Amino acid sequence: MKTAIKSPTECSVSELETFVEMAIEGGQVSPLGLRSRVEQAEKLIFIWQDEACVAIAGLKNPLQKYKSKVFEAAGVAGDLEKYKFEIGYIYAKINGVGNQLMQGVLDASEGSTAFATTQDTKKVMQYLLPKFGFVKLGDSYLNDKKEYYLGLFGNET
Repeated sequence: MKTAIKSPTECSVSELETFVEMAIEGGQVSPLGLRSRVEQAEKLIFIWQDEACVAIAGLKNPLQKYKSKVFEAAGVAGDLEKYKFEIGYIYAKINGVGNQLMQGVLDASEGSTAFATTQDTKKVMQYLLPKFGFVKLGDSYLNDKKEYYLGLFGNET
């Protein structure tokens, strides 16, 4: 399998469409305005198996308002300036690519700090984030719709 790391401007229309479709298929993001948000990302990570994209992740440039809300909800508002990027849009169609995907995210960050949120019940991400140097920051908090708890993780590379 091959990892491709590209800025959105380097992606073909087809690659952007694939990324957006897979992000929606992953079920963790609102499709409303998603294409625009994807195009504002710093880097997009694709894992290809032959001609098929089997996994994606994004290194996002989070809006300050969103970043403040997340760090405040976790009770660590004082830490938000330590983290430059947000990891998101993580989705895999097949098992066994988590390590490759996380390595792609770290490679894309080029040594910059990043944070990620994940549901407390997402055992794979709860395992992978610490494995790749991320530590839990603060307390878990309820998502906006009060459906589940999210944990905030950050790395300091």
